[in-house]
Amino acid sequence: MHLISGPQSIYLDVTQAAEALGITATSLYKIINHADPSKRLEPVNRMTHRGDGGYRFRIEDVERLKGLYTKKDLTSAEAAKKIGRSTTFVHKLLHDGSLAYYEGEYRGKRTYFIEETELERYVQENPDAGKYETIYDKKSGLFLYQPFVKDGSKARLVELKRVSNRRVEATLQTEDNERLPYKEAVVGGWQPELQISDRKLNTAYGYAMFKFPIPRGIDSFIYTIIEEMFKHIGPVNMRLHVGQDLTVEVRKSVLTGILPETHPDFIDKLRLFLRSGEIVVKYDGVLIDTGLSPITVYLPDAKKQTLLRLAERENQTVQEWLEEKLERFFQ
Repeated sequence: MHLISGPQSIYLDVTQAAEALGITATSLYKIINHADPSKRLEPVNRMTHRGDGGYRFRIEDVERLKGLYTKKDLTSAEAAKKIGRSTTFVHKLLHDGSLAYYEGEYRGKRTYFIEETELERYVQENPDAGKYETIYDKKSGLFLYQPFVKDGSKARLVELKRVSNRRVEATLQTEDNERLPYKEAVVGGWQPELQISDRKLNTAYGYAMFKFPIPRGIDSFIYTIIEEMFKHIGPVNMRLHVGQDLTVEVRKSVLTGILPETHPDFIDKLRLFLRSGEIVVKYDGVLIDTGLSPITVYLPDAKKQTLLRLAERENQTVQEWLEEKLERFFQ
């Protein structure tokens, strides 16, 4: 670094000062004009810098500000990137006490800092924190219960968790009940047997509901039914939940090409496991209908507002609130 010498001191130009502080020249100009004098880098030639060929700074003034613009620990944004989560998620951890932090001044503003050892501790103790179950990842094309093949053997994607908007974690289960992380399975030669394309969202109200027993093996006919739903209906029109049963909810849709003369067992199984809605055989396939129909009711505005408040009090939509009350009425 070539330093500019003056009569009694050593001076840095803009580029050298920015490098010393670890910031860009653009950011340095903001510091030169900072509203807070304690955070301002004052040039020795503010009034004459044009004639001098640019600003000049005392090296001791630059050193004084290093504490504000350099750091040793992670910012919340850097911690989020390191563990593949959002900054919002990390802030939630800080505020609920799950992750220790301290506040300090950095680049002119108050910033949260997390020690790297503290972040490592949290990840080790909470490997699944922030992940949530999903049924489809558009970027990779992976979907829940997707079949895979390798040298005549079969496997199925049995777990799909979203880590962030850009990343998911998936697990395959083989015929021998071996569980393999998706990345490891792909390296080992496993390839998807079925891929699906995006479908448009059906905005019709409600879902038909199916309740299946938990499949005992990856070759279960139940998985075949769900595969057809993914193909014809699309994940955007489906919801899945695994509890004591495997619950699948679908919006009003047609399984094109599923006909009594070609798929009699398939249609029988749909009817067997249907819990709400209707199965209607059409000329071109099977219609899964929600069985719901609208009704229009007119109320005085005051009563309408009362109804809205009652639903809000129970953290429900008006539709949910009315459905619950009417279900009791018709019992």
